[in-house]
Amino acid sequence: MTNIFRENTLFLVLFIGILSIQILYFFRSHFFLILFFIAFFGVGCFLSTERFSEIKSTTQYLEQETVFFTREVPLHGTLTEKVSENNTGARYIFRNLTIGAKTFPEKTGILVTFPDSRGREIDQIISFTGKLSLPINNEVFNYRTYLLLSDMYVTTKVSFPTVIGQEKSSVLSLFVRNTRYKFLSIIEEDIYPGESGKLLEGILIGERANLSTETKKNFNNSGLTHIIAVSGFNITIILIFLSFLFRSFPIFMRLSLAIICVGFFTLLVGPQISVLRASVFGLIAYSIFLSGQKIRAFSLLIAVAVGFVVIDPLVLNYDVSFHLSFLAVFGLLFFGDFFNKIFGFLPRWFGLREALAMCFAAMVFTLPILMINFGQISLVSPLANVAVVPLIPLVMLGGFLSIVVGLSFPYLGVLIGFPTWLGLSYILQMVAWFGGLSFSVLPVDFGVYKYVFEIGYFLVVVFLVMYFRGEEEK
Repeated sequence: MTNIFRENTLFLVLFIGILSIQILYFFRSHFFLILFFIAFFGVGCFLSTERFSEIKSTTQYLEQETVFFTREVPLHGTLTEKVSENNTGARYIFRNLTIGAKTFPEKTGILVTFPDSRGREIDQIISFTGKLSLPINNEVFNYRTYLLLSDMYVTTKVSFPTVIGQEKSSVLSLFVRNTRYKFLSIIEEDIYPGESGKLLEGILIGERANLSTETKKNFNNSGLTHIIAVSGFNITIILIFLSFLFRSFPIFMRLSLAIICVGFFTLLVGPQISVLRASVFGLIAYSIFLSGQKIRAFSLLIAVAVGFVVIDPLVLNYDVSFHLSFLAVFGLLFFGDFFNKIFGFLPRWFGLREALAMCFAAMVFTLPILMINFGQISLVSPLANVAVVPLIPLVMLGGFLSIVVGLSFPYLGVLIGFPTWLGLSYILQMVAWFGGLSFSVLPVDFGVYKYVFEIGYFLVVVFLVMYFRGEEEK
């Protein structure tokens, strides 16, 4: 069992262990629930077989057709999603493929790199000739598996495609796309210049491709990458802040507003499976925050995780982001109250205390996964999070308000955004300082003992689950 970082993963063992505990806990009084899980498992096995069979068939076909990789072949299809853009080019997902005379299933895609994004639009139908390349793995990163998670099998580069036309987009799709474009243009051109604007894009909608290489490195070294990624963490912070604003409303109304806001946020960022997963896990974390009913939340977490595995079996063993999202909510479930008490000295304004407590609760369970898969640990991460995370809800609020106001009143948007700009500048300074320390990162290489470490970690996690479940029953 290997994930995209070419490391053996025992997350499967952890997942099955937790699921078994859940089933045993309910066995005597929830017979029909057991039958439901058995049926669910059967459906999952069937869909998994179909998924792997499809991957194997497509992969074998492409590998056998060596002509695709030895000379340029005609390609025709639709640009469905922009992946990233930097000084090496703009990368898009290309689907509805026809390669040569072969037409592929609609969801099958390839990764296409253009010199830049000028003239490119989502849903644009293009044709070109290009030489295909199989993704190349290295000793650390399994690039082929990473692309397979998005149903992409090969890569290619093109400079001068022929634009055939434009697929008709839905009204909702156009609205979301235009709104996102307006948000980004106001941030970059009108209110937040330079790196501060790029940081706000990362915090609000996970658009971090425009950040400088040095800034990204400092975020990694300081253990703060989670604040510029679309994750359950960011979404839960948004929801906790909304809960503070609408604290006088009934729980049902607050949860309804949360679902509406998360739905809009998901559409704005882009409804990829990773974003949808982060949104769902974020809502689960928020339901824990609102109700405090850990037992029901635990069952819901397991059910949702099983659902995602049924939809795409690859995530269970290969998708590290799925592992991190699951374990982050798991940490919140069992350590949220503990860290809330530790940070009890902080004010509850705008959900500051809850945001920091949530961050540390998630860190307890995700840290070993990060160590195994990324080969390093940030020694300054706890202090960096204390210095930065309490400011995130305020930056989100100020940034969003300045953008909304700036749509109609640009100068007023700049005025409202000034305190947010100060906050963004402070965050960049903290990230640069913590990330630039010579001892900020400790390389971790367990060598032949990495499996021992991972097994030990999973055993501890299962023990903690059993212990806290026992405490709940007392």
